[in-house]
Amino acid sequence: MVLLNYLTVFHNNEMSKTMCKNENNRGKIQIMADIVDLCKAGIRKTHIMYKGNLSYEQINRYLYELLEKELIIQNLDDGVLTYRATEKGRSFLQYYNLMLSILDENVIDRTPAITKLV
Repeated sequence: MVLLNYLTVFHNNEMSKTMCKNENNRGKIQIMADIVDLCKAGIRKTHIMYKGNLSYEQINRYLYELLEKELIIQNLDDGVLTYRATEKGRSFLQYYNLMLSILDENVIDRTPAITKLV
């Protein structure tokens, strides 16, 4: 009986750590949306890296993928390499923000239903 209680407490603590960890970490789509959003006005790679809180390896990987998908483009402005969001990238941001608003609405709508059952 004591072992069972210990395992239940341990398991619940591990689950809560996992849930908190997942809530704090951004996913690939969110990172891509953050980068495209930063690129709307044109921005240097190092500024994306610092403002996006990304490592050198991460920024290179994401920029490569976003360039391949034509969500951003590279510009050489006065000898400085900058990144800008394309129309396709701006459209991606609109759909991403729409998806977030729909998901937020669903969470709000479910809350009263759950409290009524309790």
